Amino acid sequence: MATSKLSNEEQLKRLIYVCNVRPIYYCGGPEKYMPISKLKIDLLETMLKNNYMELLNVIESINDDKLIPYRTQIFNVLCFALRMENATPEKKNAICALARKLMKTDTDFFEFVKYASRFHNNKLSKTVRKAIISYYSSKSPEELAQFYVSAKSVHGRSHKDLIKLCHMQSKTPEHNIVINYILKNSYKANEPGHQILEVMRKVDTLRKTSDHKVAVPLIQELKATINQVEPKLRKSAEVWSAVLLNMSLKEVLPTLTKLYKLGFLKKDSPILARVTEILTNGDKIKSSGIHPLEVFIYMKNFERGGKPLDAKLLQHLQLEKKLTEEELKKLRTPHEVKCPIVLSNLQKCMNISCNNIQSFGKRYLITIDTTEKTETPCLCNKNITGIEAASAFVWFLLRTEKDVTVAVFKDKDVAIIPLDKKSHINEYVNKLKENKSQFLVMASPIEWATTNKKHFDVFLNFVHHKDYYTDAPKEVRDKMAKPVEALQKYRKKLNHPNAKLYVIC
Repeated sequence: MATSKLSNEEQLKRLIYVCNVRPIYYCGGPEKYMPISKLKIDLLETMLKNNYMELLNVIESINDDKLIPYRTQIFNVLCFALRMENATPEKKNAICALARKLMKTDTDFFEFVKYASRFHNNKLSKTVRKAIISYYSSKSPEELAQFYVSAKSVHGRSHKDLIKLCHMQSKTPEHNIVINYILKNSYKANEPGHQILEVMRKVDTLRKTSDHKVAVPLIQELKATINQVEPKLRKSAEVWSAVLLNMSLKEVLPTLTKLYKLGFLKKDSPILARVTEILTNGDKIKSSGIHPLEVFIYMKNFERGGKPLDAKLLQHLQLEKKLTEEELKKLRTPHEVKCPIVLSNLQKCMNISCNNIQSFGKRYLITIDTTEKTETPCLCNKNITGIEAASAFVWFLLRTEKDVTVAVFKDKDVAIIPLDKKSHINEYVNKLKENKSQFLVMASPIEWATTNKKHFDVFLNFVHHKDYYTDAPKEVRDKMAKPVEALQKYRKKLNHPNAKLYVIC
């Protein structure tokens, strides 16, 4: 649907949900691709000029929706609106007041500060400083101390920097004691609230100590995670044994490759036992809210020895650091993972995490590109090929939706592929590879459904690249229907006006 046909409210919702005013979603977060576009500027300027309260009301209305891929986009949009020329002081105050209202967590607070700084040349306006002061002031002395304990700084902004920059005044003597410690890192033992400050002092000790005998008791007492430990101790088995007891599933998954390379995931090791408990604990998986495909990505990264080194970094190491060819070969070669227990537990974690997903109750036709190009790595993750990514989506949807049909592009037609929902992703990959194709016609799944009068709510087309038509013979290209036209015909013929087409490249 063209952007011009959407209302301002619909365009704004699209901007928050897919980080784009156009109907195109890029993975990687709101600032990864096209952070500033003319369409985005025009939309926000129009809404600020005509009815800025509509802008704020729409954002507030979707604040609690768990389906927003990147919650940080809410603060991205609000802070971007602050920089608009027609953002008067009254409008800026209203924007910052809403941002402050929407801050559910400390993460939200730091995301707001990050974007407010980025869009104003690393400076913080008066209205932004008021919102920061309000957030700090809303916390009790205990909560403020815990805020400092959990993270000393985020996105290059420390608590000390923000408090000094905003000239924050304490509202009570107890607040003043905590703030003085953050600013000066000292306190008197007989001061009221010294128990709170003692915890802050112990955390600072943990952040600085290089002695695991000092660190481990502090970790146990403070329930600290690996991020609160001095980097030199992040190779200590004793430290990892202690911190894993305090870490969530989402904190543990990114550490698996490191733990393996440190030799901590050997059979019968206490660290392996703790990792196993985290990966297979149904309550922890449920409370994490993690998506099964997120677990799949971590599983593939672990299976293949971590993320491949960036090509430019390898070039830098070769030219600037003068690494030998043998050293470069070692860096290029993935670390072979031989850890079936963890891989098996990651699969169990994927299975359990499917319970975190609520079914949409739609009817799907998934059609997959099986040309040779889909066996090359994906753009954003070199450890996963295109056909593996498509198979992972199929695996996930077969387990969470009741009505899913799977097909492959078979040159100018499609072929339906029966798949057992209980099979493994690798089995899906092999089954799809048995149905090779030389080229594809994007509209063919919709045309097949139209001809056979099959009712689908969603057409999902997985293709390697957007220029798919270049591989088709000229006589096929000259006759192939455009996907949008095929969808309009399908909607009309089957009286299904809300049928959607999504193309994943």
